[in-house]
Amino acid sequence: MMEQIKLTVASARAAYNLGKTRPLEFRVQQLKALEKMLTEKKDLVMEALQKDLHKNSFEVEIYEIVGILNEITMTLNNLPQWTAPQYVSKGMTTLMDTVYIHREPLGVVLIIGAWNYPLVLVLQPLVGAIAAGNAAVLKPSEISGNTAQLLADLLPQYLDKELYPVINGAEKEATELLSIQFDHIFFTGSPAIGRVVMEAAAKHLTPVTLELGGKSPCYVDTDCNLDVACRRIAWGRYTNCGQTCIAPDYILCDKSIQDELVKKMSSAITEFYGSDPQKSPDYGRIVNQRHFRRIMSLLEGVNVAYGGENDEGDLYIAPTIVTDVDPDSRIMQEEIFGPLLPIVTVSGVDEAIAFINKREKPLALYPFSHNQKLIKRMIAETSSGGVTANDCFIHYTLHTLPFGGIGKSGFGAYHGKFSFETFSHRRACVLKSLGMEKVNSVRYAPASDSKQKWILWLLKKSGKRC
Repeated sequence: MMEQIKLTVASARAAYNLGKTRPLEFRVQQLKALEKMLTEKKDLVMEALQKDLHKNSFEVEIYEIVGILNEITMTLNNLPQWTAPQYVSKGMTTLMDTVYIHREPLGVVLIIGAWNYPLVLVLQPLVGAIAAGNAAVLKPSEISGNTAQLLADLLPQYLDKELYPVINGAEKEATELLSIQFDHIFFTGSPAIGRVVMEAAAKHLTPVTLELGGKSPCYVDTDCNLDVACRRIAWGRYTNCGQTCIAPDYILCDKSIQDELVKKMSSAITEFYGSDPQKSPDYGRIVNQRHFRRIMSLLEGVNVAYGGENDEGDLYIAPTIVTDVDPDSRIMQEEIFGPLLPIVTVSGVDEAIAFINKREKPLALYPFSHNQKLIKRMIAETSSGGVTANDCFIHYTLHTLPFGGIGKSGFGAYHGKFSFETFSHRRACVLKSLGMEKVNSVRYAPASDSKQKWILWLLKKSGKRC
């Protein structure tokens, strides 16, 4: 298998070196083929994701498929413009020259997906890689094994087999892949594995995009419509059984509204999933037994105010709210990645900002308040990958915004044109003629005072303020 991996990557590089990905027409054809696959094989995709994560057709359509299809449509509409030369302003020394930025592909890239959204977190980066003209080796997560196998079966039927191979497997296969030199690595997953990826990439000086996670906070202000806030937070926390990297990980609020938050959150949970969420077709499951036990261990020694029911055989953990949480407790030390929601009480926005800033920079920040000045203050005085005020997730859905982390929540960004830029090299190009040599001679030796004056004058004119 290890030798086969090397041969597969070598084959992708050989195909890339033939220039197959360079023409715009080829990129468009591959993107349309990917679109066709998602349309024609939707039922198989839904079946695989139901087996992996108990996702129903609504969740698969809304949270997985439609985002990829929209990304393809938007990319196809804009790709001719993105790939065209970008002409830039010139200085005095280049007035007669052609000066522009040329976007060229990076080469052969590696995309390592995550198990929680195993389709979109592989194929959405792939859209950007194809658009930019790269070959891409895909490594889906083995934890969502049904979706990983489906990708391995379907993609060769629609895309170029040599340029876009799928390699499945677990740690050994991933380690072998990371030992090979790529031109870029795009990884989505945990910070712990992100460190492994970055260390391996450093050996080849390979650039990386790391889409990680972290503990994304909600701040709920006392000046807030709590009914609306609680419905939106409950949606953000318990969608996909809490297994979402940008899910709200904990709530900061004044102690005076903590009990009311619990009451309204529990009402929202009942509205969404009924009195017994285990019977709801809209409520997911934990991906495997290891993660089930990890999440349940976070409840040891904490005050469960709502939920807590579980069934290991069914990989079910009920939507759960934990109150009066000690900031130093284990549930506050690591990303939960499950359907538990701790509430930490603070005295107000000052303490909330200080609390957030004492911790690692999160992937997302969710302030809830009628007070726009307070929201803007939180944005100005904290740092996070993205912000959605008075809701959850929405910044992720807009292809006009870059999606990515900061600090330990990751670095680099994608979605829309940002995906194309991530997988492109911006090549500076100056096209001069062989004429006007007399003007250019001022830069040649031997040096003289008059040459120096001329060059300084030209350079100063080039940098003159408008």
